[in-house]
Amino acid sequence: MFKLETMIYASEDGTYSVFTLNPDLQKQLDALATQHPEVCQRKARGEAGGVTYQVRSDLVEIKPK
Repeated sequence: MFKLETMIYASEDGTYSVFTLNPDLQKQLDALATQHPEVCQRKARGEAGGVTYQVRSDLVEIKPK
């Protein structure tokens, strides 16, 4: 068993830097980046399968499950 870790960092420029290994979240963020590039951009893919996104914090509400 392994963890599908996600880390969210708040930046001073009003964005979140989101790094995730979770493929379901990657699909959701890729769709958001495609439909609304002014809100979300895919920044980098890591060697271990993780992806980093930059998301505008004023348009996102983060709710833990």
